[in-house]
Amino acid sequence: MNMTYQAETIEALQVEHQEALARAQQEMMQRVSDAQVSGDTSQIQTASIRFQEVTTDLASAYNLRMEEIHALNEANLNNDEVAVNVVYGNKRSDIDLDMLVYDGDRDYVLEFDDDQHVQKVLNLIKANNPVFKSRRHLLKSSLRLTPTLAPVLHEIGQHCIEILKLKATIEFFVYQSDQFNASCYPPDDDKLYIILSSGILERFEKEELAFVIGHEIGHVLFEHFKYPVKYILDEGRNDLAPIHAMKLYAWNRNAEISADRAGLLCCQEFEAAGRTFFKLSSGVTTDSLAFQLNEYIQQFVDLEKVLNDSDHDPSDWYTTHPFSPLRIKALELFNKSETYKLFKPEVVGEITEEEMEAEIKRIMSLMEPEDLENASEHSVKIQRFMFLGGYMISKADGTVDDSEIHALSSIVISEVFAECMLTIKSLSDEEIIVELQELAKDLDVALPVMQKLNVLRDLSIISYADGEIDDSEVGVLYNLARILYINTEFIDRILSDAQKVD
Repeated sequence: MNMTYQAETIEALQVEHQEALARAQQEMMQRVSDAQVSGDTSQIQTASIRFQEVTTDLASAYNLRMEEIHALNEANLNNDEVAVNVVYGNKRSDIDLDMLVYDGDRDYVLEFDDDQHVQKVLNLIKANNPVFKSRRHLLKSSLRLTPTLAPVLHEIGQHCIEILKLKATIEFFVYQSDQFNASCYPPDDDKLYIILSSGILERFEKEELAFVIGHEIGHVLFEHFKYPVKYILDEGRNDLAPIHAMKLYAWNRNAEISADRAGLLCCQEFEAAGRTFFKLSSGVTTDSLAFQLNEYIQQFVDLEKVLNDSDHDPSDWYTTHPFSPLRIKALELFNKSETYKLFKPEVVGEITEEEMEAEIKRIMSLMEPEDLENASEHSVKIQRFMFLGGYMISKADGTVDDSEIHALSSIVISEVFAECMLTIKSLSDEEIIVELQELAKDLDVALPVMQKLNVLRDLSIISYADGEIDDSEVGVLYNLARILYINTEFIDRILSDAQKVD
């Protein structure tokens, strides 16, 4: 394997490095599989040692090339200017999108950009589907709203163009529906397409429409159409692991937080944004209910308690939008942040960008997969528990399939996976069960309920990695839930929800 890198940019180097790591892991998996077939367990140790040597060499080569690229960049900089890692640039707007974006949105995009499986599916989608012509479809299916037909709407649109410093015009369309809906279609280079339901157009006030339109423009600016989740999951059903579905849905929810920030920039009033969420959630647009923003925000506190409960509904992980109270709380934090002050100097800026992003990440974690690869004091025990639990699930039906080993490697970090593969054959089932029970005692005390649920959710991936869910595998999942003091009904719900994802 080539231990040198040729990339000339940091982004390209990251792609090259991930591809090299993937080849190394694939090689190890093949060696492990061959060893299991032949019964030569010594080859498992050889494969693991080889994998560790290769990944160590690749890490050294990566760091060396990173230093070389930095040196080249510094040599090309004028007046010692610091190079900025630009993800979104100014293709569609002259505002600083890299500052505006929610970190959780951007981080998932960068991960998908480097994920060879996701990129493979995207290429299949492009190859198997004709180019979608937004304007042609809209002209056939809905009414175009010209400035003469909808002067106020175009006034709002022009306001958003100026606030967001767009480099394109907006064409509006409306379709008949009493439901409150709005969407953006894939844009052309010089035109954005926004479609509104007649219900939202007729019953929302000017400032509320400004938030809605700004939100839809935000989806375009951050190029959220680049990863069409449902198309990816449909086209990639044979190529993507179940964890991909959870991450794609989590990104979809995070993307809404970025778009909400663009909406607030356009409407300029946090209370107007709050009224918009209130109307979208309740459907009430008359004065029959007295809107109180503080009381609406307070609903987040009650929802947080529910989401942290051990009876948490796993279907939350497969939803495309955050719950409205989470969104309004995240937007409240942005509204009083130093980040927002950069775009609207008259605001106070009570909290730093770091404080804002950290708290929003905590809020979004109530619906998102937990990051189990962190360097916390319990991370090694979590990873060990997941490997041993996943291994017991995979062998429950009497056969450890390659797909199950691959799924196990996708939820356990490579270092722990390689180390565990070295020793697993020397352990009896009884010894593994005893160790799982000991680990569970420590984790039950150390982990919040939500993280224990996430551990079980990731382990459920193993049970259907081979395309079938065997009763014996479900039985192991039940036992793992019991020793973590989680109701086994959670296992039933998560397996049911996962099987519904196409």
